[in-house]
Amino acid sequence: MRSIKRYLIKITSFSPNCRFFIFSNAMLSFGISSIEVFLGLYFLELKFREDFIGTYYAVSTGTSAVLLLLAGRLSDKIGRVASFYITLAGHFFGYSLLFMFQSKAAIFLCAFINGASAALRACTSAPFLHENARPPELDYVYSASSSYMLMGAMLGNVCGGYMPIALVKGSRLAGIETLSAGASYRYSILISMAFILLSALPLFYISGAAGAGSSRDKSPGGDSIRNKNFSGPPSGRLYNKFVIYTFFIGCGAGLIVPFFNIYFAQKFALDSGEIGVIFMLANIITAFSMLLTPAITIRYGKINSIVFMEIASLPFLLALGFSGSFNMCVISYLARNALMNMNNPVFTNFIMENTDAGQRGRVNSIVTLGDNFSRTVSTYISGRLMTNHGVGLPYVITAGFYLSAALFAYFSFAKIEAGSKKCRRDFS
Repeated sequence: MRSIKRYLIKITSFSPNCRFFIFSNAMLSFGISSIEVFLGLYFLELKFREDFIGTYYAVSTGTSAVLLLLAGRLSDKIGRVASFYITLAGHFFGYSLLFMFQSKAAIFLCAFINGASAALRACTSAPFLHENARPPELDYVYSASSSYMLMGAMLGNVCGGYMPIALVKGSRLAGIETLSAGASYRYSILISMAFILLSALPLFYISGAAGAGSSRDKSPGGDSIRNKNFSGPPSGRLYNKFVIYTFFIGCGAGLIVPFFNIYFAQKFALDSGEIGVIFMLANIITAFSMLLTPAITIRYGKINSIVFMEIASLPFLLALGFSGSFNMCVISYLARNALMNMNNPVFTNFIMENTDAGQRGRVNSIVTLGDNFSRTVSTYISGRLMTNHGVGLPYVITAGFYLSAALFAYFSFAKIEAGSKKCRRDFS
């Protein structure tokens, strides 16, 4: 009870810069998710086939992966807030092309712009939070940010799913010409774009925003303490270990995560609505689980918590692969989803704490690139594995990757975290 009370006090006392940024990021997630939930249906309404839709998403994710390193350098050079303004402008302009034009060229240009904007967003968010959070807030701010982004995306999915339907029904009730399905999707894009535009408003209130580095890095408990008193400046070898760890996780996740909707549809004959309910419940549980993560990491440490949650997810992962019980598989899916996603903000915090201030954008982009690349490759392989060897084998391989990641994290990072804690105690 005391831990919950302390957590509530912490999240209500974040620095103003962090609060405004988290709110802006959550609004952006809402706007993007409310479009993405029906975007494939809109393309089908325009008479494009499924292979075209796949190409659209491949262009978007491919652009994001290719530009991650450049985006990281840009974020370090021009500052986080300026980078986030560019992100918002890019998404707004990209989706405006979808609203105004229906040609293939415009749609692929939208995919390119959105992919580039997503890359810059990925390289900006974590460094900004680290550079603007007070030292006691660091264990809380990443979890809160991830949780609010997830809740924003979840609400966006719900609102975006019903928005075209509401527009069609509203046009009938108003006694005007009934909107076609295509027109309802287009106007839904326009409405959602308004939320993307509004997400810029909280950024206006950010003061003294950090660019590449901040005063926090020179304060007690900041990175300068670790650099001077513990391990010296972070090395490329440590950064490589960050990439290796995320590569293990990405390889495992890519084998199963993109196929969960197919998994429930084929194994239990669920329709899209029933699968959507399971996914929504998973997002709700994960969002609240992320809010509880700081209490765990403060008590047991970041790396120990990561290792424990990854190993704890393994029985649920194997149950998904081999259990024939619907209830068991749903419970296992919810538990695995929460345990693995709780790790994301924890490891992001650890990376930022152990990265030079002027390199956070670049290091974050390299780590994200490793994750994206591994997921892309393993997703391709998983489709072939499921076709030729059944649904169970990818889950066994994923369990192996997750176990490898947990062991690698423990032997690579546990001593670093212990040393950082010791030097902070000595400094204080």
